[in-house]
Amino acid sequence: MLNSPHLLSFLRQHWQIVGVIALASAAALWFAISVLLDFIYFNDPKNQDIALKPWMTPRYIVMSYDLPPEVVAELLDLTPQQDRRVPMRDIAEKMGITLDELTEIVRAAAAAYRAGQQ
Repeated sequence: MLNSPHLLSFLRQHWQIVGVIALASAAALWFAISVLLDFIYFNDPKNQDIALKPWMTPRYIVMSYDLPPEVVAELLDLTPQQDRRVPMRDIAEKMGITLDELTEIVRAAAAAYRAGQQ
């Protein structure tokens, strides 16, 4: 069936369309795997509510602490124009506190948010 002359003829005549479909399928698979891996990683209890590291971003905090992006943006004093990929070391420096102090602030905000959800 795969060596059918009609199929090979179709593929040769419409190679651009087949290529676009193949690229779109590969991109969809890439994003699906990425989402699945994030889901598995952040649902592991050892990766939840961990101490902040200098390389972490607000997105990582959103995922690890299971907080809405708006809560994290307000907590870290991020404006909508700021890049959400700024590392925690820069945010702590801007706020004039250490990463340990920022970790405690984030943990307290997460506890307050979770208490308000119940």
